[in-house]
Amino acid sequence: MGVPFLGMRGTGDWVTNQRPENWRETLLRLYPNGRAPLTAIMSMLKSESTDDPHYHWWTKLLADQRAPIVAVWTDTALTAAYGGGSASGTTVYVQVAEAQVDKLRVGHEVLLRVSVDPLAEVVGKITSRSKNGANSYVGVYFLENDDNSASYDVSNADVIWIIGNINPEGGTLPASIMYDPVEYENYTQIFRTPISHTRTAMKTRLRTGDQVKEAKREALELHGMEMEKAFLFGVRTLGTGSNGKPERTTQGIIRWISTNRYDWPSSALTWITNGDNWLDEQLEKIFRFGSTEKLGLCGSGVMLAIMQIVKAKGTFELTKMASSYGVSVYEWVTAFGTMYLKTHPLFTYEPTMRNNLLILDTDNLVYRFIDDTKYLPKRQANDLDGENSEYLTEAGLELHHEATFGYITGLGLASWGTLTTGAPTSAAPTTTGPTTLGATSLAPTTIVTTGAPTTAAPTTAAPTTLAPTTL
Repeated sequence: MGVPFLGMRGTGDWVTNQRPENWRETLLRLYPNGRAPLTAIMSMLKSESTDDPHYHWWTKLLADQRAPIVAVWTDTALTAAYGGGSASGTTVYVQVAEAQVDKLRVGHEVLLRVSVDPLAEVVGKITSRSKNGANSYVGVYFLENDDNSASYDVSNADVIWIIGNINPEGGTLPASIMYDPVEYENYTQIFRTPISHTRTAMKTRLRTGDQVKEAKREALELHGMEMEKAFLFGVRTLGTGSNGKPERTTQGIIRWISTNRYDWPSSALTWITNGDNWLDEQLEKIFRFGSTEKLGLCGSGVMLAIMQIVKAKGTFELTKMASSYGVSVYEWVTAFGTMYLKTHPLFTYEPTMRNNLLILDTDNLVYRFIDDTKYLPKRQANDLDGENSEYLTEAGLELHHEATFGYITGLGLASWGTLTTGAPTSAAPTTTGPTTLGATSLAPTTIVTTGAPTTAAPTTAAPTTLAPTTL
């Protein structure tokens, strides 16, 4: 019996004679490791109908209850700098940005800390606060001597951190602090995949089997593939179609991710030597928030890069899992959480995606639909000598807390399109020939072991901080 993972409902195996509840579940049953694994897996995850193609949701992060310190002073005019070393009972005035004052109230117990020295900290109580533009501050009464470190004191403090609140017996109600949620929006997108046969063609026997059944199978696969790519790469738009009616596109997962986007810095590091440590640093950031179990969709180049480190250092713990509903994954246990690696065929087929890893927190992903995938037969006009049918879906994604997702690009590459395997060798490059998929021919990819790296270092987006409102 398969082991369920990532919140997929059920026991992990189909019950005898159980019929799938909708066409997306059929896609999972027929193509568990096919070209649309995300769409198929999501058929067993959270979904919610919507009665409007423009839908909204609200999210709220856990309050950080901290503020960067601008400077520390001994007077409310912020003219006399604090020199450090004062005794318990001293009041200092901690200058912070005006927006940060909203997080802090009279009565809060706070820690004034020097981030480079864990010993350099003093506990105090906020006794006053002032919002005055760049001259905003909170007054902090020391509850201990400023002598906890031989190297630094509160004059060097760079962060004020709330650690509790202090109240007297019989006191009045203190001021409250409320945090506003953040609104997000997306559109549903209409996906249509038609099937057309003439009456004569439907009655013609072919050596390749029943063409109508094959056309329905192929159309469902294509329908799922195109939904999959829109859910991954799409951008939110609202326009007007050629018929003068509204035409919408849904925003895909990659466009939502802003906090955890990292590119392997091949210009500065060598994969075999530095790849495991660099990857650990990025995974630590991605697993800071959300579930301790995440789904990793990747191309074959990512698996190749990981296996190279496994063979060289043996530092990864990869286990092939018993499949859940036929979905084959590798369980990758890290110090920060567990990732289920799934090779995505569409990533592998596309050379520019082959070495990319998309990390999903499926607990924070919701499939929103007006009409879930359905097969609509006999869509032709009455006088047509044949039959038209189609698969139709109107749906989009709702993504909560993008900081729980991640997107890592270029894993294992010495430069874009060139795989690094460590020390240079004199072996000639190996070139793979083009692969033809229908009418599309993929350009050959050259794998070499030499050449100067050229990829730029990664850029890390700053985390989003909630703006509190003080009542």
